[in-house]
Amino acid sequence: MSDTLKGGRRERGQQRSSSPDQPLVSIVTVVFNGAATLERTMQSVFTQSYPNIEYIIVDGGSKDGTVELLRKHEERLDLWVSERDRGIYDAMNKGVALCSGEWVALINADDWYEPDTVARVVKAAGRQPDINIVHGDIWIHYPNGHKKLKRAKRNGFLLKYWEMVLNHPSFFVRRSYYQGRPFDATLRVSGDHKWTLAAWLRSKEQFLYLPEPLANFTAGGASMTIPLKRVLSEGRRVSHDLGLGAFGTFIGQVTRTLLYVPQYLKLQFNQYVSPLLGKRDR
Repeated sequence: MSDTLKGGRRERGQQRSSSPDQPLVSIVTVVFNGAATLERTMQSVFTQSYPNIEYIIVDGGSKDGTVELLRKHEERLDLWVSERDRGIYDAMNKGVALCSGEWVALINADDWYEPDTVARVVKAAGRQPDINIVHGDIWIHYPNGHKKLKRAKRNGFLLKYWEMVLNHPSFFVRRSYYQGRPFDATLRVSGDHKWTLAAWLRSKEQFLYLPEPLANFTAGGASMTIPLKRVLSEGRRVSHDLGLGAFGTFIGQVTRTLLYVPQYLKLQFNQYVSPLLGKRDR
C-alpha cells in the first residue's frame, strides 16, 4: 500500500498553460510539519496579482495537520503531494520535476512573497532569452518581530569562497534551465549555494537582479545555528565538486572560518540589539 497522498486541480485533469503574454509561472513550496506557518505562505501566493500561476506543494509526510490544511485549500492548489523524502533538497527536486511552467520559484513554508512579486519578475524578464535566473532582495524577520532588509551581495568572491550571498527565496528560474541541473540532495544546508555557484560560474550574465524586496524570510533555528564543522564540511564538498582545486578549497575554508564568528555576531546583533536601538529598515 502506497504512503503517498495527492490532491489538487491537476488530479482532476485541470491543467494550466502558458500564453505569449502570460507565461505560466510554477511556484513550489516544500514543507514538513509546517502547519503553523504554511497558511501565510499559501496566502502570499494566492493573493498575487499575476493571473497565471501554478502552485505546487510538496510535503514530506507531515503529521501535524499540514495535510488537512492542504485538503482545505485543494480547490486553489494545482497539485499537492505528501510522502516521505530525503530532506529539503530532495523535496525541491521533486517539486521542480512536477512543474509545467516556463518559470519556477521555490518558497519554503515559513517564508512568503511580497505583493505583486510574480508580476514584477515576469515584467522584468520580458523577452530576454539570455536571462535564466531572476532574483532580488528579501526582508529577514527575526523571532522578536524585528525585520531587516537583506540586499543580494552580487560578489563573486563571497559566493565562490563563503556562502549563499544571493537570496534564494527570491529566485525565479527558467524551468528549461533546471533540466539536468538538480540540487545536490546529499547536502543538508548548502544545496542552494552549490546550485547557484555552479550557475554563476557557468555565466553570471544569465542572472537578472531586481534591487527591491521580493520575498520574506524567517530567521531562527537552523538558519542561525549552523555549526562551523558543518559549514566547513559542506563548503569543502562544494569547492571540490565544482572543481575549484586544492588552492580554491583552501581559500574557501579560510574565508568561512574567518567570517563565521562575525556572521554569527551580526545575526545576534540583529536579533537582540538592533531592535533596542530603534533601527528599522524601510
